[in-house]
Amino acid sequence: MEADILALLPPSTEFVRLQGRRVTLRMKEPMPTPERGHMLLEFERRLRREVDAKLEVFLEPKGDVNTLRVKLRGVKL
Repeated sequence: MEADILALLPPSTEFVRLQGRRVTLRMKEPMPTPERGHMLLEFERRLRREVDAKLEVFLEPKGDVNTLRVKLRGVKL
């Protein structure tokens, strides 16, 4: 199934993982929210039509940069 997903992957995304029926992607470059949402919905529809009707597409969550800064405050490398 993973090979089928990779064959249909939009060029502006990277495959991260497949967990059960959850496909996680990463964006290669920033994209306006409406355009990104439309692209991801169309990709999910295509996957459901051509690979498995129960697949779901998610973006990889990003960590909060400010939280990381607070945790690393005072750390010397």
